[in-house]
Amino acid sequence: MPKRKEEEKFANLGEKECWHAYSLQMLQPAKFNLVVGEILKGNYTLLVTKLDKQTPKQFN
Repeated sequence: MPKRKEEEKFANLGEKECWHAYSLQMLQPAKFNLVVGEILKGNYTLLVTKLDKQTPKQFN
């Protein structure tokens, strides 16, 4: 298969504005504080999945 004559162009990645709780766990503490602060201000969104909404079963 011949190589492309033109280089492929992709859109520039913007700032991440939607966060999942699992991705927050991997952040360094300083970055975590900044992101959580932005979530609390309403500038970023915290994604909530169907599994996150389930209540855990209580043990008898």
